[in-house]
This record gives sequence, structure tokens and C-alpha cells, in this order.
Amino acid sequence: MPGTSQGNPHPEPASTLPHNTILNGTPSTRHAPVSDDEWAQAVQQATENVTRIETLNRTSNQRGNSWSLPIPDGTYAHTPTWTSRTHWQHQVRTLLNSPTGTKLCTTHTISTEAVFAVAVIHASLAESVTGRSVTASRNTIARRAGVSPSTVKRARRVLTALGVAVELVRGRYLSRLEAMAAESHHGHRQFRAASTWALTTPRPVATTVTHPSKKPRKPSRATLRTTAYRSRTTARNHPQSGTRDPLSPSGGCALKALAFKISPTRAQTRAAKTTHKPTTTPRPLHLQRAAAELITHAPALTPAGHIGTICDTLQQTGIDTTRWTGRDIARHLTTDTQQRGWTWPNHIPRPNEFLRWRTTQLDWTIISPTERTLEHDRLRRTEQAERRAEFRKRDENTATAATRTEIVRRLRATHTASRRVPTTTKRSISPDRQTN
Repeated sequence: MPGTSQGNPHPEPASTLPHNTILNGTPSTRHAPVSDDEWAQAVQQATENVTRIETLNRTSNQRGNSWSLPIPDGTYAHTPTWTSRTHWQHQVRTLLNSPTGTKLCTTHTISTEAVFAVAVIHASLAESVTGRSVTASRNTIARRAGVSPSTVKRARRVLTALGVAVELVRGRYLSRLEAMAAESHHGHRQFRAASTWALTTPRPVATTVTHPSKKPRKPSRATLRTTAYRSRTTARNHPQSGTRDPLSPSGGCALKALAFKISPTRAQTRAAKTTHKPTTTPRPLHLQRAAAELITHAPALTPAGHIGTICDTLQQTGIDTTRWTGRDIARHLTTDTQQRGWTWPNHIPRPNEFLRWRTTQLDWTIISPTERTLEHDRLRRTEQAERRAEFRKRDENTATAATRTEIVRRLRATHTASRRVPTTTKRSISPDRQTN
């Protein structure tokens, strides 16, 4: 496509390989002695090449770690500069959102977000004052923007059609002298050079696209004190009473009220008060947490806008987020997907609609994995408490050394007493038996 840079190689009129002008003979005559005239001619040619290389690098204003192609004279005279980096990015965003920009993106099969991402990388590589000297290759820009080189080509076509980017020199292979100049500039060999671009702000764009107005800055305490002091000390003129003193009570009341109104202390007090009431009810914390966890465990459901859309979807489908966490929802969806023999898509254009469709097909009244885990934990803690009570009871019933000694002593005393009782009874009965 004309007017765009696709990095096509530029054919050289002659070979780019080094050519030896001194030893330019056949293999049989290559080692022939060199005359003084040939040597002087070779030295003169080398000196001229060095001078040409230094002049080329100096006039082309080389910068960075790569050698860029020189800009023809008079090219910058027909190329306007940009207003600033921030203004240019805002202008590109406005033009892309316009019907013309949308139509161009559709024609070149690229999204406005991809074009803007490429434009931001171009802006970061351009000179801050003029917006020129964008000499990075397509691969470098594609790697930084997170797109493919072909996307960079299409984005450049859109930017060129919008008039905010101009290709000054088409990228091509370097000639022999340019390759030597590149090696002299950065110290390593270079065979190709990328296109040179300039980011511009045409007059129609500068007049139609205005920069968003900045918010007014809050006056500082010094400004407030100065205003209060001037309101107290400046003389007031009252047309109805020309002879009245400016510092009279009637004139000073208004001054005192004005100074009291704009004093720093009163300003800080007013700033601490809320002058308006919220018109919307904040979403419950458990609902926001469930939406965040769901996106973390299912990145394909990440919305293009605010995460509140996922919260609204969960709330509309009737999922109780006090019972179902975001991880539980993601696991339930994954289990159902595996049972159906499906797989998660890599990209979901409309994640909210997809989530609403999937959640309406599942039963969310069953016990959640979190509740099942809590129930298992409760049963386990109950069993552990019962086991500890059993061990404690067993330890309480276990006799100590002193208890065992006391029990042994009592047993011995009882045994000794039981042995003495039959002997005494036998002796008391024996005389009676003898009498009988």
C-alpha cells in the first residue's frame, strides 16, 4: 500500500559486498607486488571514505544503538510537528473513536485498541519536542505493544490514513558506505535499517480535537491567608455614604464576615464535611470478593470494563455468595465443563453473557465446597475434642507413684489383719472343747 512502511527491501544498484580495489586480480596474480601509485590511490580512497562516513553520521543526526537512514533535505519542512506526547495520544484516541476511525479499522481488519497500543509505543519512541525520529523496527514495536508484526503494519496504515503519522524514509538494506557508517556509529555490523516515522498533528486535528480540561487546583493555605488578609486591609468604597470611614462598624461587618468565610480554618472544616450523599448502595463485600476470586481462578471471564459487571451477573443469577466463594464457583463450573466433555475457551468476547448462560444451567442450592470443608473441619474438631477428653480421663485415672505406694501399704495392712483374726478365735474356743 502506498504511503506506508512495510519494511520492504530496497534493491541496491550495485553489490553490497565489500570489494577490494587493490587486490583485484586473478588467483594467479593476487600476490603480485603493489606499486607505489596503487598504494597511494588506495590510501586516498580510504581517507575519502572515512571523511564521507564521518560527514554522513554527523549530518544524519544519528542517535541510539542503531543506525537510521538519512532524511532527505526539505522533508521536515512539509511535515508538521505534534503539540505534545499527551495531546497527540488524546488526538489519536478521539480520531479512532470517530466514525472515520472506526471505518478505517474495519477496513484494515484491526481493532481500535490494537491501533492505540501501537500508537502509544510510537509516541514513547519519538522525540518529546517534535515527535520525530521513530526509527524502531516493526518487531521491536510489536514486542513492546504485545501484538504481532502484521498488526503493526495494519496499525501504521490506519495512523497514516488519519494523518497523524508520516513515513519519512522507507526501510531497506544498507549500501556499503552506509554499513561502514553504521559500524562506525555503534560498533557492530548492520545490514538493514528500519523506516523512519514522524508523528504529526495536522492543523484540522489541532483545531477540532481539544485537550480535556484539567481539574482546577485547590487553593493552598498561603493563597487563602493572603486573600483573607487583603479582604481585611483593603478599603471599601460605599457610594451611599462617601464620608463614612472604611473601617467603621457598618463597613467592617461585611469585611469580617468575608474574612471569616474564606479563612483557612473554616476552609479545612468545610473540606472535611460531606456535601452530598451517595446515590447508590455499595455492593456487599462478600459479593465483590467472590467476583474477584472468580476472575482470579477463571481468567477467561475477565470483563473488558469494570468488575462490577461480574458482581451484577452473580447477583442476578441468584448465587448466594455468602455460601459460594469465587473459588467454589470456578470449581463448580470447571467440574460441569469436564463432565460435559467441554473445555474452557481461550478468549470470551462477552464474559458477562457467557457467565450468565453457564450459571443458569447449574444447581446452586446444593452444599458448596466451602461448606463441605467447614463441616469436615467441625467433625474433625469434635473428634479431636472427644479424643482429648478420653486421654485426659485416662490420665486422671492413672495412679501416681505416691498413690501406688499408699495402695500397697493399705493392702498389706488388710492382709496382715486378716491373718491375725482366725488365730485368736481358735485359741478362745479350745478350752470350751476341752470342757465338753
